[in-house]
Amino acid sequence: MNDLLKNYSIGVEFAEASGAEHLEMMQMRDRLFEVESGLTAEEKQILAVADRQLIARAPEFYRELLRFVDLRARRQSQEIPPQRWWWYLDVIAYLPDSSIGSKALVKLQ
Repeated sequence: MNDLLKNYSIGVEFAEASGAEHLEMMQMRDRLFEVESGLTAEEKQILAVADRQLIARAPEFYRELLRFVDLRARRQSQEIPPQRWWWYLDVIAYLPDSSIGSKALVKLQ
């Protein structure tokens, strides 16, 4: 498995880690976004599972990220588009659970 994907997949398992580690994990997700078309079908499946886990635990990740980064300000300053949905955890954290399904994830990507 791609080392970047492996590290990202492990990172989403630890919502209790520090916001600094979460920020690094989100930067890993940025790099995965750039190479996503080159991933194998199996790697894409692993990525989808990890992404769903991040979305499901968005409130926990966001609480820790608040200590290190203002996601809204970062999106604005770096002009981060919605296709990079992981930078919108502050928004995702407040969505009702029923709207956070695989269809919501597909729409965000």
